[in-house]
Amino acid sequence: MSKQFSRRGMLKTSFLGSLAAGLATFAGTSQAAEPKKDEKEVYDAIILGAGPAGLVTAIAAKQAGAKKVVVFEKKDRPDGNAIFALGSVCGWGARHQKEQGIQDTAEAFYAMMMDVSKQMGDPALNKVYTDHIPADIDWLEQDIGVKFKKIRPMPYPRLGRTCRVDGEGLTGGAQLVKKLLAAAQKNGVEVKFEHKGIELLHDDKMNVTGVKIQTPEDQKEFLSKGGVAIATGGFSANPEMVDKYIGGWATRMVLRGSKSTTGENISLTMPLYTKFVNMDQFHSGPIVKETHVNPADVLNSGYGIQVTTSGDRYMDENNTYVIKARTTAQKTLDNKAWVIVDSTCPVLEGVVAKFDRLNSPYGKADTIEALAKQVGLPEKKIVKAVEDYNNAVKNSTLDKLTPPNTYKKPHLIEKGPFYAIPLNGGMTATFGGPLINAKAEIQNLDGKSIPGLYAVGNSAGGIFFHNYAGGAQLGAATVFGRIAGKEMAQRASQAK
Repeated sequence: MSKQFSRRGMLKTSFLGSLAAGLATFAGTSQAAEPKKDEKEVYDAIILGAGPAGLVTAIAAKQAGAKKVVVFEKKDRPDGNAIFALGSVCGWGARHQKEQGIQDTAEAFYAMMMDVSKQMGDPALNKVYTDHIPADIDWLEQDIGVKFKKIRPMPYPRLGRTCRVDGEGLTGGAQLVKKLLAAAQKNGVEVKFEHKGIELLHDDKMNVTGVKIQTPEDQKEFLSKGGVAIATGGFSANPEMVDKYIGGWATRMVLRGSKSTTGENISLTMPLYTKFVNMDQFHSGPIVKETHVNPADVLNSGYGIQVTTSGDRYMDENNTYVIKARTTAQKTLDNKAWVIVDSTCPVLEGVVAKFDRLNSPYGKADTIEALAKQVGLPEKKIVKAVEDYNNAVKNSTLDKLTPPNTYKKPHLIEKGPFYAIPLNGGMTATFGGPLINAKAEIQNLDGKSIPGLYAVGNSAGGIFFHNYAGGAQLGAATVFGRIAGKEMAQRASQAK
């Protein structure tokens, strides 16, 4: 039952293969004439990070009149969370939605955003998102050339709000990055790969004036009239920061996204006395560590029980997949669990097909005892756990189980074959970072904006707390990226 290949590997390989030709076209724009040795190159806008947020910011700066714009990317390719994402943009009122007869209002959308964040998301930032997202989805479609699939209405909070990018053979997120790279080139944006931001430059009044970059050859300083936008993502791939801000247990979670999100949004901005918010908050989801298969569908099905590798039920199975993934990491040292279901589970066919396609092991047997033995779970404990659950269903005493189960329409586990689907708790992205205002300006501990410093995408803090509606992260990247780009262009035009 050895690992053959992973979902992560497949996604990255397909994305990079498709992207290779596109990156080659940047050779001309990313290799601009170098200044003399003691002369610092000056831009109108500098953006760190070539994900959707960074590329949107760069394009928006150009469209707002900035003449010289550069994106510095520390890797040799775009390597943020987006290339692994399905690629949905959460919004309301866009042409794509109106043409399908989807009715929504700003008031309802804003209420949803605040509800999902448990009323802890910054109200002003969520209001900005709400007000700007209709035009920004239209911009992605009309200016960038993004194609959206037909909207499939889903349960609250998504409803008809999820505009999913047509991946055209890639993940939607990877296709979005590809489209944005092409648009950046068309608009004359320089993109320099293997250029890592290591220090923000500022004057005696703490105005950000540029950035020191580690290039493949040496360290160089670049200046910017319009300031610097941090679009490097969060810190989910930095164990030290995860331990410090979330807890040691979270360092054992499996990364569901990029290994490159290592917290430059924190390390670069901290010396400027930045105010950080929501640092303990993140999005989690189930994943299989070895193959990166996502078993969320079976976790959300309302069927079965969830057990640890010791054979114990450890949580209410009626929780969402987000809570189940987080709790698995919190309550098990090995961050591993199994979902035990029978053949009546309606999503099994699709889940098993995914596991088979990626050669990801799972258990299947005609009896519960044989199933437990097959996957290495304690047979007697699993048999008893299933019996206790079935008896509780029959006697309407699920609330008396330890821990209680709150299924509203519980289903017995009694029809073979039986299945054991593995999962690990995974971390998708962190929500914490520098607090921004409605202009995407980073705030300091004195409650003031740091002149010339912006944060967009997952680098910014304040928008999300507890959870987010599907597609809202790419939506926020677009909204605040366009805002930051326009602000930087205006700042550059006013510079002496």
